[in-house]
Amino acid sequence: MVKSSNIQKSDTNFFKKTLLFVAIVTLLFIFSPSASAKKAKCPPMGPKMTVEEYCEQYSEMARKQMIKYGVPASITLAQGILESGYGSSYLAVVANNHFGIKAYSRNWKGPTVLCDDDAENEPFCKFSSVAEGFEYHSTFLKTNSRYAPLFKLDIRDYENWAHGLKNCGYATNPKYGTLLINLIETYHLDVYDIPNKNQRVTTANRTLYVTSAKHGLKYVRCLKGDDLAAIAKAYGINERKLRRYNELTKRSVLKENDIIYLQSKRSKADKEFTVHKVKAGESMWSISQLYGVTIKSLMRRNKLVSATVHEGQVLRLR
Repeated sequence: MVKSSNIQKSDTNFFKKTLLFVAIVTLLFIFSPSASAKKAKCPPMGPKMTVEEYCEQYSEMARKQMIKYGVPASITLAQGILESGYGSSYLAVVANNHFGIKAYSRNWKGPTVLCDDDAENEPFCKFSSVAEGFEYHSTFLKTNSRYAPLFKLDIRDYENWAHGLKNCGYATNPKYGTLLINLIETYHLDVYDIPNKNQRVTTANRTLYVTSAKHGLKYVRCLKGDDLAAIAKAYGINERKLRRYNELTKRSVLKENDIIYLQSKRSKADKEFTVHKVKAGESMWSISQLYGVTIKSLMRRNKLVSATVHEGQVLRLR
């Protein structure tokens, strides 16, 4: 007959071995590649850019894609901003993938990263550079038959492009098109759809211009006998809003070739314009229109108490 003390000792050893086995299995499960991959929720990795910073860095890249493939630059930028979380997402930082492009396509033979999206551990394309990612995004749309209807649209028709991407299955979010449009219209990304330094005729006798490539503001030059009401009607902008954009009153009289902005002016000029020496016949308003800077900002930057300027005066523009 076995003694009870021996039985208790045997039970204790068995219990200790069982605990050790469970601990080892648990550690192996926690640190195994498959388990850790399942826990990868792909959190944001980098600093979140402002829209201005994102456009400063990537607008020219988007323009080149537009010229090469016909994808509106505004759409490319809006998708990049939205999909990459303003440049901060896991995919953007780790994989240079600003557009959430998955690696299910048979055309992609390169490296991938796993990330949770519609399902766990989905493979996404990993690009060697952001430029490669932008290029692949354009060719992905251009060569995929499901997006063919988009390339029949006008390059400036960002609204139908945005809704078309959703309808063609680019994203599952039912508000995807609206989100893109809101970004484009809030931050005037459609100015990047105008080729650098080119003019674009949008009505029979009126030409739409853009101030510069990086921080372009849309504007028109007044025709002989023009008035604000005619310009507002031509571009579908409320006349009161147009007056506010250009710091005009109801009594303001426009002259031929006056610059009229179709969006809000900014607080400082582009980097290449630091100062302006006032010429004969210029006013604070004409200078503000020349550089797309508000009168209030010019006065504050130059510590002026009135909007009166004189010939030879030097004004700081930024």
